Amino acid sequence: MATSSKPKCKYWETCYRKDPTHISSFLHPGDVQTPKTIASDGTDNENVDDDPKTIPVAIATKKRKSADDSDDETVTKKTKRTTGWDMSDSEPEDDDTSDTKTTEANAGAKVTTSSSDSVTASTPTNTTATTSTTTGTPALKKPKCKYWDKCFRKNAVHLKTFLHPDDVKAKHTIADGDSVDVDKYQIKRTGDSYYCTCVGWKTQSNPVDKRTCKHLKEYLGEEFENVRLGEYAARRSRRLSAAAEEPQPTKTKSKAMIQVLLAHKYTDDSEDPKGWWMSEKLDGVRAWWDGYKFRSRLGNKFYAPKWFTKDFPTDMELDGELFAGRGMFQSAVSIVKSSETDERWKKITFHVFDAPNLKTLGFEKRMEAIEDYFYQHKVPTVKVVDQTKCKSKDHLLSELKRINQSGGEGVMIRKPNSKYENCRSKTLLKLKTFHDAEARVIGYRPGKGNNTGVVGALRVQMANGKEFAVGSGLKDADRRKPPKKGSIIVYRFQEYSNSGTPRFPTYVGIAADKTEPKDCILESNKDLAAKADS
Repeated sequence: MATSSKPKCKYWETCYRKDPTHISSFLHPGDVQTPKTIASDGTDNENVDDDPKTIPVAIATKKRKSADDSDDETVTKKTKRTTGWDMSDSEPEDDDTSDTKTTEANAGAKVTTSSSDSVTASTPTNTTATTSTTTGTPALKKPKCKYWDKCFRKNAVHLKTFLHPDDVKAKHTIADGDSVDVDKYQIKRTGDSYYCTCVGWKTQSNPVDKRTCKHLKEYLGEEFENVRLGEYAARRSRRLSAAAEEPQPTKTKSKAMIQVLLAHKYTDDSEDPKGWWMSEKLDGVRAWWDGYKFRSRLGNKFYAPKWFTKDFPTDMELDGELFAGRGMFQSAVSIVKSSETDERWKKITFHVFDAPNLKTLGFEKRMEAIEDYFYQHKVPTVKVVDQTKCKSKDHLLSELKRINQSGGEGVMIRKPNSKYENCRSKTLLKLKTFHDAEARVIGYRPGKGNNTGVVGALRVQMANGKEFAVGSGLKDADRRKPPKKGSIIVYRFQEYSNSGTPRFPTYVGIAADKTEPKDCILESNKDLAAKADS
């Protein structure tokens, strides 16, 4: 077939533009003419149905005519055009009436016939229904809709042609914030991200919301995982297939962890806080701006949109918190750890509280440099954290109470004129209020590492029926001889998660005088507590 003088339309068979200028400027499937076949006597067979030696695949598979069929009507496939791309001004808004003639992707491929009622087709080189098994790409029945869960199209043709979230259901569901045990590993859901404690999940370089492992596939279903991960699932399958064909020596991949300044807990034995700087402890995601991108403490990249980081400094590192609001921790995690840089980032603000590359300067000088920059550059996605000088211990406790009543997490205090240290330092202290509650022991989770052979965590149930695990606070004696099943324990926690389970639970001890557990109702977060009771 001769090469067309027109360039090929980038959307090819998914293009449904009707304006004459576009159609005349670009090549489309309907522009490709079916070549004539040549009979053995050298004559043209324009009627391919009379006595075919070779016929186009599209016609053969569509019509399946017998050799004695005299109908020479050319058959073309009609379909309602659908697309995921935005329409131009010249395109109709309702595409339900736009019928367009199309040809199969392999219209030029040939088939041979051995009898009047059998047709054998040559293997096509391209397919949209499934993907090649030689590449190891998971086979999907339909292509995934570009807009996925944001798609608003309702016409039947589009819904039938493209895959949407409701088309594939997980084998088992996990509520946002909940976790389950699978083969001695824990899998957890936070927003759109699914986590697993196995090494296979942790060592992947994909974005957090685009990772999977055999435990997630076993629990959620392989088809659900392939659809959830999209192209990342295909890439993973191709890598595994290539590794199976040509085994390569194992290389240990290490991530460049970022050493940020971390805080110690404030206790009664801590230094007098008078003269220290107080600020609210934000319940968000710690982030480091390196002048070009955001990274987590573990070195993972956060995929912030370009508009979010526009006018950020390129010559100053920033340490801060990606914050979605009080009580919105899990929402913030879901947004910033997703590889999709969508509109949800409008809910996030970067709260800046330090400049690590100015570590030779004292804290006040570093904050002054930050405030000077953002005074000159008005960046709506950034807020410089307010600092208040502490007058006394009573002032500190009063500030903690005020923040707690507003739904905040706690207070951070910074020693005056302190340097930025890339480690945990006593120049930075945190003070939080915790709450006590009770739960019934229903099982045990085996320990790992130093706790191999003993209990790693207690599986417990709240009074409202919610289940979770608590391992922090268990002493060696508790792990060797844990509380019996059915006993009531006291645990300490910070707040309720979106799913109604306690965050950061710590084991306190056995409630010997209790026969039934009792949940804690948080005065500063009644909405989440009410959700926990539902």
